[in-house]
Amino acid sequence: MSEPGIVMERSVGYLLSFVVVLISCSTAKRSNIVLFLTDDQDVTLGGITPLRSTIELVANEGVTVVNAFATTPICCPSRSSILTGLYQRNHGVFNNSLDGGCSDSVWQQNLERDTFAVALKKANYTTFYAGKYLNKYGEASVGGPQHVPPGWDDWVGLVGNSRYYNYTLSINGTPFHHKDQYLTNVLSSYALDFLDRQTLYGGDSPFLMVIAPPAPHQPFTPEPKYKGVFRQKAVPREPHFNRANNSDKHWLVRMQPSPLPLKTIALLDHFYASRWETLLSVDDLVKEVVEKLRSVALLDETYIIFTSDNGFHLGQFSMPWDKRQPYEFDTRVPFMMRGPGIGKKSLSKSPVALVDIFPTLLQIAGLESRPTDGRSIIPIAPTGNRTLIFEYKGEGSFQVDHSCPWDDLNLSHCSAEACCKCQDVTNNTYSCIRSIADPWVDFLYCRFEDNESWGEVYNMTEDPYQLNNLYPLMDSREKQYYDSLLSQ
Repeated sequence: MSEPGIVMERSVGYLLSFVVVLISCSTAKRSNIVLFLTDDQDVTLGGITPLRSTIELVANEGVTVVNAFATTPICCPSRSSILTGLYQRNHGVFNNSLDGGCSDSVWQQNLERDTFAVALKKANYTTFYAGKYLNKYGEASVGGPQHVPPGWDDWVGLVGNSRYYNYTLSINGTPFHHKDQYLTNVLSSYALDFLDRQTLYGGDSPFLMVIAPPAPHQPFTPEPKYKGVFRQKAVPREPHFNRANNSDKHWLVRMQPSPLPLKTIALLDHFYASRWETLLSVDDLVKEVVEKLRSVALLDETYIIFTSDNGFHLGQFSMPWDKRQPYEFDTRVPFMMRGPGIGKKSLSKSPVALVDIFPTLLQIAGLESRPTDGRSIIPIAPTGNRTLIFEYKGEGSFQVDHSCPWDDLNLSHCSAEACCKCQDVTNNTYSCIRSIADPWVDFLYCRFEDNESWGEVYNMTEDPYQLNNLYPLMDSREKQYYDSLLSQ
């Protein structure tokens, strides 16, 4: 953990100063915590539907938060926000590359030493992590798989990005390669073993578990027994699906072709079905962990949270597949929670962001949180008002992809398979305000850092599919007001 009063400076030029104070709030037995963190799981396109056991065992035994958001809709920055409770602008992790701060030496020497795991470990929690951590974890130049992030007693960290077969796990700093074992099932085995050990040797110490399976991230590889189960499923044909005219959107979204050709639509439908099939193994994982907690008489004293690092799109506004954009399908995430004091089959419309996980876990542990950009969601309110910041810094390429006719290194993640519509570009850099005030106010205001001074504004209450950009209709005083909020 960082020393009180430490001031950290990242090479990209930000300053962050905070004081860390951990105060035990109770002498009573503290609750255990289990956090399930999926990868790229949408909610607006039906991504929760395959999780029947998860809905039964978590949502129906607790609360479903319908207004839950990733404040930066891409894996590494979002996971950094979860671990620290900070917006991207304050943790300085800008994309999934080492150059973008993802698990680089600056992260390791500073904020990695001040995650919720470090705080709970200091408070005598036994801690366990299994699965994907940060996309560049395990890179040789920053310590390789021998590097175990501080705060974790049991570390089962996936080296690199999500995959389902042929991967390496760092087991407490020792790399082990697995070729043929389906990763979600391997994570389940490690989690159940940890719970068995807590029953035998845990004593009175509470525990924190984070289980981060790869699903439903690309390459969308289902477990063999589930392959083809959803072959008849297709991307919902909602008003923004394969929309031809996106002239009111940022230029990256306007890239041609629009609409997408039928061959690409068929591929998107295949991806959609495969993503659902990968989630069936996640559903098994959740069921196995919950049943183990019940069998060892720990379930009633355990908080369980299920969420994802960001959403996903498949053909919306004629964008092939990815995340990174400020739209609803990329920023809205699933969020279910059960635990002591949470009513069954509850529904909350109160806005929640992934930066809230840090202060929420500390409150569960009976600790006072350091200042964060989030707030504890306990007690869970049925409704509420809130203004959130969404932000992203666009990513370029290190080399030209010759499968597409672009020779601009500012463009990235372009592929012939996706009709050479690129997923990112350096000026896909934006800051947004998302303001929700129950029951009628819900709007999104975004500004892009590009040579068009592009802006997008949506009334989410009247226009949930974000078809009508209201930015050109705003007067200059309104724009100046919201721009001033974004610059704070």
